[in-house]
Amino acid sequence: MLYRFLQFVMRSSLAAHYLEIKGVGLKRVPKSGACMIAATHPNSFLDAIIIACLIDRPLHFLARSDVFRAKWADKILRSLNLIPIYRLQEGPKSLSKNDDTFRECHSILEQGGAILIFIEGLSLIDFKLRPLKKGLARIAFGFAKKNDFKLNCAIVPLSLNYDRPKDFRSKVNVGVGQVQYILDYKENFEMNENGAFEILNKVLFKELSEHTIQVEGEHYMVYKALSELDNCFEQNSLNRKILIADHISAVSKNNPDCLIRLSDVVTRAFKILKSYRLNFRKMKSNVGLSITDILLVIGATPFAVVSFLLNFLPFVIAKSITEKKVKLDEFYASVRLVLGTIFWILWSIIITVIVWQFTPWALLTPVVMYWSARFYLRYYEKVHYVAAAYRLTCLKKEVGKFQELQQFIKQIYKIRSSEGLAPNT
Repeated sequence: MLYRFLQFVMRSSLAAHYLEIKGVGLKRVPKSGACMIAATHPNSFLDAIIIACLIDRPLHFLARSDVFRAKWADKILRSLNLIPIYRLQEGPKSLSKNDDTFRECHSILEQGGAILIFIEGLSLIDFKLRPLKKGLARIAFGFAKKNDFKLNCAIVPLSLNYDRPKDFRSKVNVGVGQVQYILDYKENFEMNENGAFEILNKVLFKELSEHTIQVEGEHYMVYKALSELDNCFEQNSLNRKILIADHISAVSKNNPDCLIRLSDVVTRAFKILKSYRLNFRKMKSNVGLSITDILLVIGATPFAVVSFLLNFLPFVIAKSITEKKVKLDEFYASVRLVLGTIFWILWSIIITVIVWQFTPWALLTPVVMYWSARFYLRYYEKVHYVAAAYRLTCLKKEVGKFQELQQFIKQIYKIRSSEGLAPNT
């Protein structure tokens, strides 16, 4: 019951924080039966929240054991389907406790449950897929062996890709690869247990690679420019983004001088755009200032102010706390989202209690707040569009700079075309 309630709450919160969360292949996830989800892990516990909200079946989560140390924390986390997993950095002696964890996982799978494991074993914000740990394979094969290979278990490779991992109102792509079944690896396991772990991980790595945007750090700005100039940003197409990243990787190996030249052009173009707080995405989607848009923004401002005061002060406070306290990038969005959600719930309770003094309709207050928040988000997007249009107009008035930027864009398109950096599919 608590799981379903929090799932509902977090779905609403994610809809406020993100412009779009788009899944590819989610129908491949089995709706029932023993299942393990092998997921990438770029953005701390936000990854688990997104996956739990996308997959419409209760999930159990393996989480680092140190967060379970306090008795109250252990009780709360276990009520949310979290299971402790012990790592070497928590002490060699603690690793033996994983036997209990594995037995608990086997019991969940025997009951037809689903378990989420972040198979890379660590969380870092970058565009890379890291070597996979063997924990998932050990649990899956251990479950099959315990049941004499009479019970099957689906293993779902799932990749998370964040457009701008720390930013409010950005986009997320989730890709699901081909589902594997543990019984298909029975012969491999009987021949060589460790070999079977490696074979399964090799297959999962391949599936995850096909749904993960992978870009070396030194090529990120080139990827950013090419993807923003491509239709994949309007479409939020994971396949096109991956193709662009793959083509960049191929050119870096076959023609590194070309990529160096392109990187230089991109850097100089971004320098101009940054001075006007623009990017290629805003330039491409913006058709300029419109009197209609300006009038809409002005007319909606009083309602937007009320909506902001009703809903978004908790998120502003959460952002302020997160910026002061969170040092690691991969925890920033997770902490901001959870704090914002908790503060909003508390705030809505306070507002409801206040309204209750005047009318019995007060119980509808959270509903009114929710829909006013939806209105504010539309207003927020429109204001940002108008502001970007104004800055673009200012840039165009600086004829020399604008012409220089246009030349840079032409060079980018030319190099992109000549080196096959514009995918055809």
